[in-house]
Amino acid sequence: MSKIIIVGLGPGGPEYLTGKAKSALASGWPLFFRTVKHPSARYYASKSGKTRSFDRVYEQSRDFEQVYRIITRRLIKAVRLHGTICYAVPGHPLVGEATVERLIRRCPGLGIKIKIVDGLSFLEPLLSCLKLDLLDGVTVYDGFALDRLKEPCRNHLIIAQVYNRSLASQVKLRLLELYPEDYTVTVIRAAGMPGEFISKIPLYALDRKNYFNHFTTLYISPFHTGSIGNLIDLMSRLRAENGCPWDRKQTHQSLRQYLIEEAYEVVSAIDSGDDRSICEELGDLLLQVVFHSQIAREENRFDFNRVVDSISAKLVRRHPHVFGKGKADTAAQVKIIWEQIKAGERQEDKSSAVLSVDQALPALLKAYKIQKRAAEVGFDWPSLKGPLDKAREELAEFEEACKNEDRAAIEEELGDYLFTIVNIARFVDVNPEMALGQTISKFLERFRYIIGQAEEAGRQLSDFSLEELDNWWEEAKIIRKIHE
Repeated sequence: MSKIIIVGLGPGGPEYLTGKAKSALASGWPLFFRTVKHPSARYYASKSGKTRSFDRVYEQSRDFEQVYRIITRRLIKAVRLHGTICYAVPGHPLVGEATVERLIRRCPGLGIKIKIVDGLSFLEPLLSCLKLDLLDGVTVYDGFALDRLKEPCRNHLIIAQVYNRSLASQVKLRLLELYPEDYTVTVIRAAGMPGEFISKIPLYALDRKNYFNHFTTLYISPFHTGSIGNLIDLMSRLRAENGCPWDRKQTHQSLRQYLIEEAYEVVSAIDSGDDRSICEELGDLLLQVVFHSQIAREENRFDFNRVVDSISAKLVRRHPHVFGKGKADTAAQVKIIWEQIKAGERQEDKSSAVLSVDQALPALLKAYKIQKRAAEVGFDWPSLKGPLDKAREELAEFEEACKNEDRAAIEEELGDYLFTIVNIARFVDVNPEMALGQTISKFLERFRYIIGQAEEAGRQLSDFSLEELDNWWEEAKIIRKIHE
């Protein structure tokens, strides 16, 4: 059977090689080096008399994907020609070696056996240099794969193969999205080898000096703020036996009111246009999500990760035009796709879909959503004239009930009138909850002005006539228009 013996060259010179690695390199089989820009590779390449390396492939290829594809193809061609070959790579063959991953994936199907000869990876001398215990939590990323780092790392973070300033610039820009610009980055070059170099610099200066070659690695200490993981830990601590008595006694039911309040406060902050307020209120709302997730975790029902997985899967499922083969060029087309997928997920007939509205919603918003669902299945006025006429009709019935002083009828007719007003809002594409919220804010602003004027006069509001109060109301309206 054909065989590729993949040999780990360790992190430096021949002194780092294992006995098995030395034996394999001296076996006489055709020897291929991924690169000779490595002390052990240079040593054995000079002894072999004939150097077979893929450094030229790196120089001539347009990207690394092409490099790995060409190397894999040439090695498979060589093993078919020679029967057995040795392929030597820096460090350990199973640590950060894309070509080895490809060979392991492809060769068994081609009848080619893979044998791994271990070598020290770059991690061992690096850990020694940094005096880190691997069991304390170490996360390793390739410099080319930092897009997978979604939040500041709460472990010791090692970024490998940052081999030139151009890549260091890309790494810096990605890290600046997650870390403060002055966060300390440790640059380690040639760890454990003669000429070992270590420098600590602020993140913003990472690419300002040419510290980089094929032996350069970055280290970043654990970051314990600004991450979802840290927030989850804080919530767990608050709910623990020796945590906060108030937090410990809360349930899904007791927190319902806070969830609604926080959502409304986010909306209010958005309306204010104050970024600091929006940021703070979004944090308060996120806390509610984490709080409910922690309660469910304690009851072995679900946890925050399940919440994230669920919404992530839903986003992918409902955006086939982004993540699949679907096509949608306009927002209207996206909405159609969204509703079709939702209907399939519910597996309901149209009549039951109309009724599937969250019963915990405020009445105004619930009416709005129910009317939208009814309109989606064809139960709707053909034009705005319909709901406007209906509103006049309901108002007349309400006035009649008031004349008759019929309390039950007054309540019923007022509800009918409000329901029709919500329908008008839907027709003109205005969310009635938002519209009413803005009107409330406007009322409070004008009424505060009236209170202020009364205080300046040194009298109680009740001391003024309705006409005087109304004059101040009109003044408040004029002042608002001037400021707008």
